[in-house]
Amino acid sequence: MKLLPIVLASTAAVVALAQATKSQISAQASSATLDRMVAAGKSQQELATYVFDTHGCKNCHTIGQNSKLGFTERGKQRAQGFEGCISMLTAMNLIAQVPDDKRSTQQRQKAARFEEFGCTTCHKITPGKMGLTEIGTKLTHLHLGCVDVEKLVASKPASQH
Repeated sequence: MKLLPIVLASTAAVVALAQATKSQISAQASSATLDRMVAAGKSQQELATYVFDTHGCKNCHTIGQNSKLGFTERGKQRAQGFEGCISMLTAMNLIAQVPDDKRSTQQRQKAARFEEFGCTTCHKITPGKMGLTEIGTKLTHLHLGCVDVEKLVASKPASQH
């Protein structure tokens, strides 16, 4: 019986490693796709649509109107109590300076929501600071932050939805 926790811990470690590796491969593929799209002269709207379609945005958002996205049922549930992107990023800049094992329950919950909402596609928390992922850096250089992607995708003509 004493071996069971070790086996479970090892299994959890293998699953976590596999998920991290899958995420890293996916990020590399996405980064390469963005490079190909830029080289092919794709518009900002096409780049924004690619990000929206491939990075989980459409799991919670629908194409909206007036440069605002709508919500799917799942998005409505997740959005309850959401404080907004600027507040979330501001809070995470502070939380990033606190070691994981020293974070309060509220800080841990906020960090989990940061990941749940897909912020970690572009933003990464490194010990002591907040930074950008490779994809986040590319999108920033293309002037395609979260708000820009939202505005471009939500302002697409109806024929392109």
